[in-house]
Amino acid sequence: MGRRLPLRALTLAAAPLLVGLVTYVALLTVGGAGVPAAPLGTVVFGSAAAATLGVLILPRLSLRSSSLRGTVLAAGIIAMVITGVAITVSSAAVMLEPLQLSVLVIIFLFGASLGVILEFSLARSLSVDLQRLGATARRIGRGDYAARAEFGRSDEIGEAGRVIDRMAIELQTMESERAVAQSSRQAFLAAVGHDLRTPLAAMRAAAEALEDGLAPEPARYYAAMRNDLDALTGLVDDLFLIARLEGGVLQFSKVTIDVSELGDEAVEALTPVARLKDVRIRLDTSGHVYASGGPAELSRTLRNLLDNAIRHAPPGSEVIVRVRNEAGPMVCVQDHGPGFPDERRDREFEGYTRTDAPDGRTTGGTGLGLTIAKRLIEAHEGRIWVAPGPGATVCFHLPPLPPL
Repeated sequence: MGRRLPLRALTLAAAPLLVGLVTYVALLTVGGAGVPAAPLGTVVFGSAAAATLGVLILPRLSLRSSSLRGTVLAAGIIAMVITGVAITVSSAAVMLEPLQLSVLVIIFLFGASLGVILEFSLARSLSVDLQRLGATARRIGRGDYAARAEFGRSDEIGEAGRVIDRMAIELQTMESERAVAQSSRQAFLAAVGHDLRTPLAAMRAAAEALEDGLAPEPARYYAAMRNDLDALTGLVDDLFLIARLEGGVLQFSKVTIDVSELGDEAVEALTPVARLKDVRIRLDTSGHVYASGGPAELSRTLRNLLDNAIRHAPPGSEVIVRVRNEAGPMVCVQDHGPGFPDERRDREFEGYTRTDAPDGRTTGGTGLGLTIAKRLIEAHEGRIWVAPGPGATVCFHLPPLPPL
């Protein structure tokens, strides 16, 4: 069974017959009894039938045509031929003088020639722009995302060009992000390998020294190996935690907690680490500041930020932990180190990155501390950012407690 014509195509095909009927009635009304009804009816309805046949056939032929220019020209020429035959036959039917008929035919041929020129110009413009559109699409398909159609047209072809240009821009952005992500992952894997290799090499050397009896103080070697194991355990824990955070599978129970108390506990826990670097830690709080969240998760966030600040604070300086209630708990950790480079300030919380700039802040390690802090704060529906100012200041803000 052949494919049925859609309703829109049937309606369009019936349009010439309807126009022919209206034209025939108008001719009879205007001309009255002096108009030869039968010849004019034959001309009008014959022309309408020919137009209907063209409406049905031309779209199918255009699907097989390799040239839009040829299709447009063919449609125009067919329309002119139908019009010319109708004018000539109808003029003969109303018995025009031979001179009048000749002048009418010449004028029609003149108009038809101008019409063909105009149609050729339009078809050429459409063909050139469509070829340009196709060439742009092929370049994008080959991976050249800088290709642009850049049409100044306002019609459907222009809209198609703008859609392709927007698609190319999005693909170019995605490709750039993919390249950056790939580079970051490579840097991350290299950092993880370095952080794993260093303690493992130290543990291997210590184990070999103990095995060969070359360790003058075995207790110190065992203590060093335990410290290296703690470092490895912390790194593995960070990797598992970031994997859970990235996968959105981290779950915790929210309770009402005092953020100032969590800050005090973090300061107390990391004071021995700060003393080894000759750095002081001070808690600056406005009093009890309550939030709804996971105690372990918020404590981990505070300790990550504080540990990062201690590592970059110069000897003899002070790290300040400020806790305030500003439409919700807000915590800022400030040190007087080199600060974050301006070009990386908005990217410090991205995963798989670390900064190593001679005149900027060097995170060291895998750089997961700030990434974990960001994910944990976002899990509490809060936000975290790097504040401007001397040194480095990292702040986070949590939603206020819901009213009772």
